[in-house]
Amino acid sequence: MLIYDDTFTDVMTATQHEATALGAHVYGSEHVLLGLLATGGLLADAVTAVTPSLTYAAVLDAVERSADDAPFIGSLGLSTVAAQVAEAPRPIRTPRNRHTPELQSALNTASAGWGRLRKNGSLPKESKLTSTVLWLAVLEPASRASRLLQALDVDVDQVRAEVLAAAATPGKPAPEWPTEVRTGPVTRLVQRIFNRSSTAG
Repeated sequence: MLIYDDTFTDVMTATQHEATALGAHVYGSEHVLLGLLATGGLLADAVTAVTPSLTYAAVLDAVERSADDAPFIGSLGLSTVAAQVAEAPRPIRTPRNRHTPELQSALNTASAGWGRLRKNGSLPKESKLTSTVLWLAVLEPASRASRLLQALDVDVDQVRAEVLAAAATPGKPAPEWPTEVRTGPVTRLVQRIFNRSSTAG
């Protein structure tokens, strides 16, 4: 049965650490992105080689100052709010396998797309779920991580292309990312792993 490998486990452990350090009570796609960058690996190396501005430090700073919300905050004349929040004391607590609806939605879409590419041979038919699906999830347009990357002027489509190229089946070109996919067994597995019933409201 398909289950997750060490790269997936390592990233999720780092994600837990990042969420805890930021005082979050649930996991979001921004914490997964930080976990991916903190963990490193072949995919992270491939991405940062073509997008050197995509660093752990840059994303952490963007999360702390709510860079994705900056235009809205500025329009309200509340430009100092993000800084005040970032400087406020953070409680030390570890999220208990709870995650945000935006992360669940991104994981659903990404795992369905990953499953299709795996099925048609564009991506290796690995026996275990890898961190590739986590990279694809944080790049989903509806995810907060994707909005943060756009706020940092990172080309999300280019990053996705690099992830797919690095993960592609040897000897095959980088596949096109499917835009419409159905929920399949891989998606249902990811839902179980992330304990869908515990998503934050």
